[in-house]
Amino acid sequence: MNRTSAKQPASSGRPAWVIVAIREIVVKVTDKAFIIGTLTTLGLIIAGFAVSLLVSTRTQTIDVAVTTPEAAALARSVDLLAEQSGAGDRLRVVEVADQTQARAQVESGEASVFLHHEDHGWVTTWQSAADSAFGRQLEEVLETQAISDLAHQAGISDEALAQRLDVSTEVLDPDAAGGPLGMIAAIVFGVLFMISSMTYGMQIATSVIEEKQSRIVEILVAVIPVRQLLAGKVVGNTVIAFAQLVIMLAAGMIGLSLTALSGYLPGFAAAAGWFLLFFLAGFLALACIWAAAGALGTRSEDLNQTSTPLMWVLMATYFAAFAATGTVRTALSFVPIVSAVLMPARLVEGSVSWWEPLAALASNLAFAVLMVLLGERIYRRALLRTAGRLKWRQAITLHE
Repeated sequence: MNRTSAKQPASSGRPAWVIVAIREIVVKVTDKAFIIGTLTTLGLIIAGFAVSLLVSTRTQTIDVAVTTPEAAALARSVDLLAEQSGAGDRLRVVEVADQTQARAQVESGEASVFLHHEDHGWVTTWQSAADSAFGRQLEEVLETQAISDLAHQAGISDEALAQRLDVSTEVLDPDAAGGPLGMIAAIVFGVLFMISSMTYGMQIATSVIEEKQSRIVEILVAVIPVRQLLAGKVVGNTVIAFAQLVIMLAAGMIGLSLTALSGYLPGFAAAAGWFLLFFLAGFLALACIWAAAGALGTRSEDLNQTSTPLMWVLMATYFAAFAATGTVRTALSFVPIVSAVLMPARLVEGSVSWWEPLAALASNLAFAVLMVLLGERIYRRALLRTAGRLKWRQAITLHE
């Protein structure tokens, strides 16, 4: 509510804080910068997934020239391995009469590679640069065939060989490392939490200090109780921040469903739901403190000093999202604000018990209540003081 004319709330039949909240929402959603920024962010999310989808689905056909049945069979085995692994490249076998013709086809570009056997082993002949993916797949097929041949010579069946080569994974301490999915989730949730909290928190603080600097706040508090003015600002910006976050996460989930990682979508979707709940509790805890930061100053320049503690909290939350590991990571997932990022990330990893997110959310709600009371106290005591910038400690000890 940057410039709100103090109309009489009683005439509309609505509580004063509802009128303030609606005004905050209307002003924001009709702002061109907000609309353009939201659409731009959505465009970047969609473009990122679109590029990933195009890269993952792009196929390249490699024409393999061969002169013997053994080479043709080996090439088809490599193609089968590529198909099973989901690789984009596919192979097409081109049978030719002799090596001279095969080399001529590679030189002319009719074939990508000439696969043949020499005294020292298999050789791939390329025109310019060799395809590393084809080379790795060829080596894998040859290693598998060699192991199978040796096993048969030793009298070992295919089933027994498969059991001997089977590798399973056991994790003694699931929290010792987050794993790639947990790390990605922590970074994504950390970035979203930091950007949303900083953007809309700073908006609340700027609105408060602008009203204070222009003396409009004196007119507002003559008509609207200070607590309801604060509640309207907090509720209005919380609704906007939450709605924008839902839109971004929905776009991300849709994009994820179109990629090779779509199998992880249920886990990410459940964690995203928890993240939204944690975000609500965390943002409510910080929103009143942001309003207090605005009330402490008398000029827009004062926000650089009054908002510093909040900036440190948000930056610490962001760095903890991907720096914390092991027992520290587990412990921080129960700490208010930081848990808004780490607990959903641990849910993606599947390393939490059913009660852990409930306990972490309860601690966030309790912390939010304390911060709302503290922020409301500072805001109420500092809002009408214009004799220079106040420090946090001074505002807490001020008498009304």
